[in-house]
Amino acid sequence: MSINDPDGRYARSELRYHTLPGGRTVVHLARRFVPDPARMTIAGVLPTQAGERVDLFAARTVGVPTAWWRIADANRVIHPETLEWPEGQRLVVALPEPGA
Repeated sequence: MSINDPDGRYARSELRYHTLPGGRTVVHLARRFVPDPARMTIAGVLPTQAGERVDLFAARTVGVPTAWWRIADANRVIHPETLEWPEGQRLVVALPEPGA
């Protein structure tokens, strides 16, 4: 059963099953723990451009707009919109983790 983007941040998350009173089973993804940036392999530290959203920054730097979450993880950011301002800030770009 695929309920997830195979290249997304939850791709390696385990499926969990919870049976509700009445017998209905609910499927959900296990909690994802954000990796420690200190253990990541850094590809570079690059500035954002004027008006650049985090998905556009990811497309420009790693070639995949849906990899914005890797930028967020590498910069220890919970709310990705904070990566979009101020313009020109320098963001860490990490290589994908092995197996990701």
